[in-house]
Amino acid sequence: MPPKSKSEKSPSLTDQLPAKDTLSFEEALGALENVITELEKDDLSLDRALTIFEQGIGLMRQCDARLGSAQGKMKELLKSENGEFVEKVLGDSLESFLNRE
Repeated sequence: MPPKSKSEKSPSLTDQLPAKDTLSFEEALGALENVITELEKDDLSLDRALTIFEQGIGLMRQCDARLGSAQGKMKELLKSENGEFVEKVLGDSLESFLNRE
């Protein structure tokens, strides 16, 4: 099968996505899964792979921001020994998750 000419290029993933501010966590995660699928293809040029990779990084950061926001909302009130309430953040940040071994 001959390679596609520049005019026949498939639309980029960014062309297929709504504006960043309108993506829900689930939509961004789905788009990130599409990025992974695209990057696993054998026929990508280096330039195309880098472009898709950059889109994936942006989506990953967006997912992390959404998770951070949700994490901030999901605080558990605990009563300390002296009877005062203290807040405990539940879950891991992306950074702490990635640093696990």
